[in-house]
Amino acid sequence: MSGRAAGPDPRRAGSRDHGRDHDRDHDRGEDRDDGQVTILVIGFAVVLLLLTVVVMGVTAVYLGERKLQVLADNAALAAADTFVELRPGAPGAPPRTVLDDDAVAGAAAAYLDTVSAWAGTPGLALAAPTGSPDGRTAEVTLSAVVHPPVVNLLVPDGIPITATSEARARLGR
Repeated sequence: MSGRAAGPDPRRAGSRDHGRDHDRDHDRGEDRDDGQVTILVIGFAVVLLLLTVVVMGVTAVYLGERKLQVLADNAALAAADTFVELRPGAPGAPPRTVLDDDAVAGAAAAYLDTVSAWAGTPGLALAAPTGSPDGRTAEVTLSAVVHPPVVNLLVPDGIPITATSEARARLGR
């Protein structure tokens, strides 16, 4: 025997007592970290949800604008083919087309009727400056309204968008 007294090791006894003190403090509600993780998780969930709503809204507006731009591009192409007369060009060059404002607007509206765009796009309208600014170029401007999901509660009238496109008919041999 080494002369040590039997019993608990004094170095370990302190750590055991500390554990009991911690349990007593915890039982009395002195552990101030309880519930903090829950609040943090709820906060992150709210931020993530708001971020998702914003991304959905921006995506809906972007896709609506792209769809409107495609309609404007195709309507301008259709309108460029509705020239009202041909004028002689330079010697050896093909004749030039002459466009009329009313013919451009009429052709654009006819194209939109053909593809049923009036029914599929909320608030669709021909907007100024639809026509032919120089008699050779067909310019079509369309306006519409986008209703993004969830964000529509904050903006019930929708978000107005416009798209403009130009096209020119070229005659060749």
